[in-house]
This record gives sequence, structure tokens and C-alpha cells, in this order.
Amino acid sequence: MKFRLFTLITLLTLIPATGFSADETVVAETDEAIETANGTMEYTETTTYSSSSSNSAAVGNFAIKIGPVGNIYVVDANTQLDPGIGGYIAFDYRFHPHWSAEVGVMVTLQDGTGISAGDKNTLLLGIPTFDLKYYFLGESRWDPYVLLGVGFYAITEGSNNNGSTAFGIGSNMGIGCDFYITERFSVGVTASFRPIAFIESIGGNRNGNSLFPFSMYGNFAYHF
Repeated sequence: MKFRLFTLITLLTLIPATGFSADETVVAETDEAIETANGTMEYTETTTYSSSSSNSAAVGNFAIKIGPVGNIYVVDANTQLDPGIGGYIAFDYRFHPHWSAEVGVMVTLQDGTGISAGDKNTLLLGIPTFDLKYYFLGESRWDPYVLLGVGFYAITEGSNNNGSTAFGIGSNMGIGCDFYITERFSVGVTASFRPIAFIESIGGNRNGNSLFPFSMYGNFAYHF
């Protein structure tokens, strides 16, 4: 006669650093008592191991991000602007545990101040921006990073017809951190400084412009 005395099941779940993969190991130990022909009891122990794992490829190294943006202009320039708000959308490729590349489009709306007072509804556009990110921890649910990038920018004419529309190139330097809610969803914040040089025209006495926005981002991302 065979009967089971007890069963112990232990489930260990290891959540890897980025939230990109998870390893699960199940260990089952069973002690059984078997009655022999001479009436004595012999005990046998059986241990069964099973595991399932998923790696970063199962979720993918790509992400779509969307979120709000706020700009503060830390240096007076021409055009002078009040703080602005807007949004952005970005596509991110995590090609290495420590590195990713991101391309995005952003837009913020702000009014003029100082010498530009009365000039309403000026748009600042990043069309697009390119950033290279370095992640300190490589694989962590909390995922801090630094970034360096470049972007193509445009500033539109506001409510005053003063010929302030311009296009230019700027750099982008910043820090940020993402937090993985699950393997597929994360939230994050970024702070960056982006000096931008604009060209308003190729002739005349006033053909250049510059802006120095400090930007704060929030994002919600889907990873696939």
C-alpha cells in the first residue's frame, strides 16, 4: 500500500533588473511511505524541479512613450518666453542592457515676456530629437540614466506678425529614471537642458536667434 504523507511546494520568483525578464523555479519535495512485504515501512523522497523563464526577447527591446513636457527658459534671449507646457511622443530601442537610442517629437506652447511681451501662443517644436541614453544599472526595476542628444527645432510666429519663425539645431543633456510597473509598462521622469541656435533668415541685420530651455518630462511607456 502506498500513501503520501506530505507535499511541500516552494515557488521562487526572480524579477530581473529591468523588468524585462523573469525566472521561476518550482521545487516539489514528496516523502512517501511504502509498506514492504515483511510489514515494515520504507520511506522514499522524490524531488522534482521545474522552471520556466522569459528573457528580454520575450517582451522585446522596443518602447513607445508618451507624456507631458514643461519648459522653463533659464537665459533671456530673443525671443523671450514665459514657461511653456506641451507634450511629446517617442520611440525607444534598448539595444543593450546599458544603452538605448530614442527618437521623438515634442511641442510646447508659451507666451512672450519681456521684450516679447504680448506675443501669444508661440510654439516650440522638436521635429525630431535624437537621444542616446546610458543606464547605470543595466537591469533594474528602477532604471536611472543619463542622456546626450541632438535635435532639429522650430519656433513659430506668435500673435504678433514680427517674422519670428525660425529653424535650428540644438543639443540635449539630461538625466532621468524609469520605473517598471510590469514587464510591459513603465513610467518615468527626465530633466534636460537644451541650448538651441535658430536661423530666422539668410539676409538682413537680424538673422539669428537662440533659446535655452530647461525641460521636465513625464512619460508612460509600453514595451514590446
